[in-house]
Amino acid sequence: MAHLQASQLFSVQDRVVVITGGGSGLGRTMARTLSTNGASKIFVLGRREDALHETVSQSESSGVVIPVPCDVTSKESLEAAYQTIAAQTSHVDLLVANSGTMGTQMRPPGPKADGSNPTLSEVRDTLFSIPMEDFSSVLNVNVVGAYYTVLAFLPLLEAANKRRPAPERDVLTPPSAQVVITSSIAGFIRLVPFSYAYNLSKAATTHLVKMLSTTLAPYQIRVNGITPGMYHSEMADPLYANGGVQGLGISEGSFAKESIPATRGGGEQDIAGLIVWMASASGGYLNGSIMVTDGGRLGVVPSVY
Repeated sequence: MAHLQASQLFSVQDRVVVITGGGSGLGRTMARTLSTNGASKIFVLGRREDALHETVSQSESSGVVIPVPCDVTSKESLEAAYQTIAAQTSHVDLLVANSGTMGTQMRPPGPKADGSNPTLSEVRDTLFSIPMEDFSSVLNVNVVGAYYTVLAFLPLLEAANKRRPAPERDVLTPPSAQVVITSSIAGFIRLVPFSYAYNLSKAATTHLVKMLSTTLAPYQIRVNGITPGMYHSEMADPLYANGGVQGLGISEGSFAKESIPATRGGGEQDIAGLIVWMASASGGYLNGSIMVTDGGRLGVVPSVY
């Protein structure tokens, strides 16, 4: 029963991977995880070259993680990154469109000290004062950037499928090429605990997974999504600070159970295990799926402002 051993079920040996937003946060964790577990090449993309090189320096396998400067809001930059990567590999097995931004906070004022709601004028003044460019920039990175990232790398994903062996009767064929798009549980939340622009962008990103999985199904390119809850990162650090959460917030009791039933934020092992499963043969039957990893937060957060 060798095919049922964990070493076979969750193997990512020799995978070629591209990860945008690979200079920090979940992207860095995914790059380190796949490198540690035998991926052959992992191209990490991002705007900040110093952050990309830090990801490289934290990876255990020398020469596996390769930094490629790229701005996902620029088609020219994406094309240049594609050409750089195509010169170094014949194919890409897994593309992780992970770049994201929180942007300017866009939320209405909360209840007053006496428990009354703000006036409609106060709500309008707060939200209308934010420039449209701030709103658009969040969608540009989180939605438009993800969409064009997938389009840019389709030829290398198709090339990975052409390398697959011919099907054999009663033998599981290695998984087809895959795209994983990082969204957020914010896309499901109605009460806007974060920001109108961010929440809306993540709702659109989640739906993008569904649309692309349908469009690319005839080409055997799978598209799945990850919707994380509270994970400590450079982007999420202000949320942790505002909530008075100390350190990484991964020890139980870091969060109230009314906020996160698990009473902690997500840790490296949580996202590492998820991406290894999705990238391995065990995840080969996934397509159009949204993986929620939030410690139960989505089940309770609509009742909390």
